[in-house]
Amino acid sequence: MRGYAIISKDGSFLEGDLPASIDKDRFCIMCAATFGAGDTAQREIGQEAREVIIRNGDYNIIIRALDPKRLLLVIGTEEDVSDLLAKMGNAQ
Repeated sequence: MRGYAIISKDGSFLEGDLPASIDKDRFCIMCAATFGAGDTAQREIGQEAREVIIRNGDYNIIIRALDPKRLLLVIGTEEDVSDLLAKMGNAQ
């Protein structure tokens, strides 16, 4: 995993560990907007988006709804998301 963040659905960074090379504010806002676009498209077919994945050759950007107000961003694999969610569950 290259990094992760928990953000509000409006794109505000709440917590996480993102690579220093990333503009945290812009990245979080763009990920929230991307999730919002996916959710709007899903609603057109009567569903809500739970996850949006941007795939490339080395790693993915995975944006997953945690609850009605927060999103989890992971720069990594789907396995990284599962591992992180398990750790978060154990911490609560």
